[in-house]
Amino acid sequence: MADPLLHIGTITGTHGLRGDLKVHPADFGLQILLEIGKVVLSCADGKQVEVEVAKAAPHKHSALLHLKGFEHINSVEHFVNAKLMVAADHLPELDEGEYYWHELEGLQVVDTELGVIGKLVAMLETGAHDIYVVDGDHGEVMIPAVAAFINDIDLHAGQMQVTLPAGLVDLNG
Repeated sequence: MADPLLHIGTITGTHGLRGDLKVHPADFGLQILLEIGKVVLSCADGKQVEVEVAKAAPHKHSALLHLKGFEHINSVEHFVNAKLMVAADHLPELDEGEYYWHELEGLQVVDTELGVIGKLVAMLETGAHDIYVVDGDHGEVMIPAVAAFINDIDLHAGQMQVTLPAGLVDLNG
């Protein structure tokens, strides 16, 4: 069975007359858009088109992509609003201890003192660091995604071990 496709960005418009596309990154962030070589465009009409990225560059908070074989604005205008998709095995390799969101989503979060906190359901990006959002018996718990609080991530066991700072979870809530 083929890997499911992951959404890495959305084409928001064209740029110039040479066929460049403005792409807003999804949860994976801008760097993925700059490194990816081949993507599947999931178009508004339901069609999927596999294309090669000839060139990618940062542009404000987005990326400019030029697709191989598409050399004019007229050849790419119909891609506006298409989603850029990629198979997980085509994502760039990460360094040891780094993870993609799709790998972390749904992990059971276990605190060293409180036990099971809940399930990892969202990630918020902030200027300083990401925040993991966990939903469980203690309600919604927001954990800073920093090494001081994250002890271990075991993808095979489906678990994230944490040590929460005092007062982060209101036990009387």
